[in-house]
This record gives sequence, structure tokens and C-alpha cells, in this order.
Amino acid sequence: MKKLLLVITMVLALSIFAMAEKIEVEFWHAMGGGHGKALEEIVNLFNETHPDIEVKAIYVGNYGALSQKLLASAESGNLPVLSQAYGNWTAKLIPRGVVQELDSFIKNPDYGLTEEQWDAIWAPFKKMITWGDTVYALPFNKSTYVLYYNTDAFEAYGLRPPETVEDLFFDAMMLTEDKDGDGEIDQFGFGFRTTIDHFVVFLRANKGKIIEVKDDGSIEITINSPEAKEALQFMYDMVHTYKIAYTQGGYLDGVFGDGKIMMFIETIASKPYVERASTGKHGWAWAPVPLWKTQAPPFAGTDLIMFSTASEEQKKAAWEFMKFLISPEIQAYWSVKTGYMPAVKTALETAQWKEYVKQHPEAMVPINQIPKGTTDPNIAEWYEVRSVIGQMVGDVMNNKRTIDEGLAWAEAELHRLIFGE
Repeated sequence: MKKLLLVITMVLALSIFAMAEKIEVEFWHAMGGGHGKALEEIVNLFNETHPDIEVKAIYVGNYGALSQKLLASAESGNLPVLSQAYGNWTAKLIPRGVVQELDSFIKNPDYGLTEEQWDAIWAPFKKMITWGDTVYALPFNKSTYVLYYNTDAFEAYGLRPPETVEDLFFDAMMLTEDKDGDGEIDQFGFGFRTTIDHFVVFLRANKGKIIEVKDDGSIEITINSPEAKEALQFMYDMVHTYKIAYTQGGYLDGVFGDGKIMMFIETIASKPYVERASTGKHGWAWAPVPLWKTQAPPFAGTDLIMFSTASEEQKKAAWEFMKFLISPEIQAYWSVKTGYMPAVKTALETAQWKEYVKQHPEAMVPINQIPKGTTDPNIAEWYEVRSVIGQMVGDVMNNKRTIDEGLAWAEAELHRLIFGE
């Protein structure tokens, strides 16, 4: 009789457990294409191995669409549990009280991060997720800039990948040609976009900054500097004076694959697109960003933030997913599939990463750049700052303003934007 009662009790308990609803975690992201497929695989694996949790990954659109939806949802109270976010988005949302601080999760003795797990996160990425003394995010998709180059062309012209900006200029000059003799250049040695991002690559290599955030939180506008002028002049001369660089607003993987440009600088996240554009046409590889006065390749990519509007159950479930994402094996898989850098050092010790590096030794190029990498200021106004500088670069490169006029205009606009002057 006792055994029968025990069996009935166990069956009832299992039935109740089976009927219990999963904890749902809505996760907004902007990962499309191959990156989105890799993320979907990771989410599915998490859901399979955590039967009590269901992460619903929702593709919102590009970064602009995601940013707008997050800001609008913060006002309407319709936020998800988790979202991808750039640091400046997080900085805008923190004062509204909707971003969950993560220190209480990281330091929790039962389900937090061990000292080893926290130390495994690269130091620059920790800086990007911390405001004051408080951690509000965990690193997600992280990349840095590298130099992509056409290996077939470099071999044919007897060139080596440039190590300095002087080398870059020389190689671009050697590789630029009017191949069909019609008086128009159809093969450019170098290419870059008329965006803030490509300007910042050269600006930081020349030891310049757009703004400087002091230890006390005060901001100094530093865009109108000799370093910025030199960086813009270098870009302008390559395009207009010497005509050895091609420039456009959009991404360059297509024109690189088609052989219109022989080199360009972009983040490692472009790797799958470069591979697709170049396959069957020419070989390619990447090298470190060339040295100027220093090596300071910018970091790019987003973090993962949790919202305080979620229930306590959802927050704990979301935290389990966040920890899963930064585990060594998942980070190695994510990096191999997408080209992004592993957010944790321990991913480099996994069997998958070691085997991948054996076959693709160039994968260590961005990893070796991490100690030299530079981060964007974590200020709420950074999105607007980007818009101002992006317009200035475009205006200068398209001959709408001189370099001096562009820098003076940008300086005045940033003073108005940040200080209301």
C-alpha cells in the first residue's frame, strides 16, 4: 500500500511539473543573415538544455531600428527581458531606471560568476559594460578593425601587407591602375567609407580623439586638433590628390570582391561577407591595422542588457542565458561561425578554437590587437556625436567643406550638442 501511494505521489508530482509553464525570456536583437542563423542555433541549444526556460529571440531589424524600438518601448513600458545594445544606448536608458544592474547577479554566491569567469572577460570589454562602479551589461558581439587585402594582387605585384600608414600609401599607389587604358582608374589600391568609423581608425592611430571624458565625468571637445586635421588630410589626399583610393558610403565587401579595390579597413564582422564576395574571384587575408603614431584599432559591437521591468523569475532565467552566452564553448562557436572575437579569454583554450586556428592562423590577428584596442566613450550623447562627425567626414570627402571648415563646424556642433552652447 505504501509503495502504491509513493508511485501515485511521484506520478502526480511529475504531472504537475510537466504542466508547469516555462519561464519566457524575450530577447531583441539585430543579427541578420549568417550571424542571425548562428544566434538562432545558440538560442535553440540553450532552450534544449534548459527545459524550464524558453528564450524567444526576436529579430527587430538593423541597429537603427532596434535603437528606436528600445527608446520608444522604454517610454511606453513595453520592454523585453533582454536586448542587444550599444553602450551609448545603455547610457541613455540607465537614467530612466529601466536597465537592470548586474553586480547583484555577478556576485551572487549561488548563481553568479566565479572569479575565473569574471577574469576571463577581456579588460577592454569590461570597461565597455561598466558605468561608474556598476556593471550594466555583458559583452555580446565584439569586433575590431583589421586590414583586408587581396592576396592574389599582393603576390602579383610583389608586395607585403602594409605595417605602417606610409606602407599603406605606397602599396595603394602601386596597386592603383587604369587596367583597360580608357583613361579612368578601374583598380584602386585602397578603399574606405565616408563614415565616422573609418575616420576614427586613422584619428586614433594618429593619437587623436573626438572628445575626452575626464575622470570626474566632465567632457572636453578635442575634434578640432592637429591630429584630426592630419587624419582627414591623409584620407582626402588618397582620394582626391593622388587618386589611389576609392570611397563610398556603403560597405566595401562587394567592390573588394569584384576587384575594384585591393585593400580596405573594416571590422572582422565583415569576414563572412568578404568570403562570399571573393570566392571564385581571388584570395584574401587580413592583417593588423597599420601603425601611425600608435596602434589603436577601435572596438565595435554590442553588449547584452537586462531590463528591470522583467519579473524576478524572468531575470534569473535571463541571467542563465547571459552566462551561457559568455561560456568558453559558446563564445568559441560564435566566433568561428560569425567572425566576431571571443568575449572571453578562456574560449581560446577550447578544442574548437584551437583546431580553427590551426586551419586559419589569421584568426589570431584580431585577438593580438585586443590589448591595443580603443573604446568609444560610454556617454548618452555618443549617437548624436557620431552623426555630427559622420556628416563632417562626408562633407569634407565630397568637397562640400574644406578640412578646416569641417573641423570648425564639427567643434561648434559638439559644443552645442553636449553643452547647449
